[in-house]
Amino acid sequence: MKRRNPLLAGLFNVLIPGSSHLYVANNWPRFILFFIVNSIIIIVTLSLGNNLQTASRSNLPQGLCTGVLLLIVLGVMFYTGMKMALSRNAETDSAAHYQSLRHQKPSNDDPVARLARLQRQRDEGLISTEQQDAKKAEIEAKKK
Repeated sequence: MKRRNPLLAGLFNVLIPGSSHLYVANNWPRFILFFIVNSIIIIVTLSLGNNLQTASRSNLPQGLCTGVLLLIVLGVMFYTGMKMALSRNAETDSAAHYQSLRHQKPSNDDPVARLARLQRQRDEGLISTEQQDAKKAEIEAKKK
């Protein structure tokens, strides 16, 4: 898995609502869902801000209520995009750490045990078939 930049994920989420789902996880259904929901939230925020500005008849500059509410919504969207990328990076880091522990070279083990360990790694999906075949050939060459 590839690490994702949290600031970029947050920025994408602000520019196009829900796009951090595409950037971080390439998840189209969640992108569409969040695009629709966040777009509705932005439209409601804009109309609410305009209604508050006209209803209060205050001496505030035009668009201040709308701007503040919109800034809050966009801040939350930025934070959720960042949080999603940080979560993905934590998963990637823990998976890489686990992989590094799993791939330590055995110290002159029995070739049968090494082949069994190799098969177990393949069954768990930790290595590809090509990697398994290459390592299997290496073990069998050392055995001879």
